[in-house]
Amino acid sequence: MSATQQSGPDGAPVMALDRIVLMANQIGDFFAPYPPERRAEGIRNHLRTYWDPRMRQELLALIASGGAGLAPHVVEGAKLLEDETQKKPGYYGPPKA
Repeated sequence: MSATQQSGPDGAPVMALDRIVLMANQIGDFFAPYPPERRAEGIRNHLRTYWDPRMRQELLALIASGGAGLAPHVVEGAKLLEDETQKKPGYYGPPKA
């Protein structure tokens, strides 16, 4: 996987796709022990809070094309970014206990 995101202001690469996959899977590893619903919320909240919108777009495009290299629970959490009903004002950090 060596495709590169080309959405910088001057057309320069913003981030390599394989790096996005690695980072997304690391987030998924962190939330893996959580119960399924909380795990998906945690992944979504982390992506929404800390990732640049261009990185989120690239991740969602990868998922739309099959999600190669992504853990299934990462795909599940990232797909919540597309669901407008999941947008809630306020806290977007890790799930609160």
